[in-house]
Amino acid sequence: MHAAPTSDPSGRDTPGREALPDHASHEDVRGVDIDRVGIKGLSWPITVWDRSNKMQPTVATFDATVTLPASQKGTHMSRFVEVLNGVRGELSLKNLPGVLAEIQRRLGADRAQLDVRFPYFMSRRAPVSGAESLMEYKAAFHATRSGDHFDFVLEVAVPVTTLCPCSKAVSERGAHNQRGIVTVEMRSNDFVWIEDVVEAVEACASSPLFALLKREDEKWVTERAYDNPVFVEDLLREVTVRLRPRATWLRISVENVESIHNHSAWAVVEHGEAPARATDAPRPAPAVAGDAAFGPWLRGQRVARSWSQQELAERIGVSPPHLSKVECGERTLPATAYEPLAEALGQDADVLRLRAGVVPASVLARLQADPEGALQWAANRA
Repeated sequence: MHAAPTSDPSGRDTPGREALPDHASHEDVRGVDIDRVGIKGLSWPITVWDRSNKMQPTVATFDATVTLPASQKGTHMSRFVEVLNGVRGELSLKNLPGVLAEIQRRLGADRAQLDVRFPYFMSRRAPVSGAESLMEYKAAFHATRSGDHFDFVLEVAVPVTTLCPCSKAVSERGAHNQRGIVTVEMRSNDFVWIEDVVEAVEACASSPLFALLKREDEKWVTERAYDNPVFVEDLLREVTVRLRPRATWLRISVENVESIHNHSAWAVVEHGEAPARATDAPRPAPAVAGDAAFGPWLRGQRVARSWSQQELAERIGVSPPHLSKVECGERTLPATAYEPLAEALGQDADVLRLRAGVVPASVLARLQADPEGALQWAANRA
């Protein structure tokens, strides 16, 4: 049975889609696995979380790729756009794992990666006049899903002013300064706002930058920079000290575009476990305490009581983004949250711990006292 032809706008008959050849699905015999294949440089409107205004619309540039096994000739490029078309709005840690999982499913890939670069704007007030303006910061999300393992890196580039300590020390009048670009890439177990990174970097520089300055503001910025000289090494180390406690992996680069030299001054530091590169073999998901089913169960309990995530988070002493990750099965509750959660739900705290895959100390002691009996009991219950 053949597909019925259809008519295109010119009036000509064309075969049905299922009758057209699909060369990308053909077998390839050259024996070469491809690390990344997909689309690059796609402009797309998105909405990201904004600490001050909750949400901020922007336009991002997407690179979307998957791995391709040696046996498959090609990937289906249009399916990346179909998946992204389904986003049509918020793009954040909340839905990025689902977007990548859908790309994996639609393209039959073990690994999917999204690199999303976008301008992010913050409202800033000039230091003396209070004149308000918008400052642009370059930000990016680097998200990867290998099998069931999700990895996320936040990148933010922050422009600042730096003033040379050596120039100040050797000169009788003035000192040379320059614009520096501090690029932060970080992974964290906690939610980190883009604003958090910007503020940490600016606090370490000779002076922050502003889009709008009046004369009195320019005087303030000039004198502030003169009073706070920093080498590129100083700036790098200070930013590292501020951000390292919040990061499981951190890479910071600082480039000072010199005003009296025909080169830039540059420094880089990296701390913690490096994120997997696109060419790395997929890593198995790390063992995480807790059962992923606990998250949906907790969400059901919250919804049944008509509580928002904000309300429940305040009751149990965690942030709303952390609770969101727990409900998605990406994070576990801190040990301090089970008692207030038990009180809020009217349930036993140890029962909640066991439901979440956390063995209370009293139960563990009984298991250790009679492990054979515990295993036999479990086998009889199975």
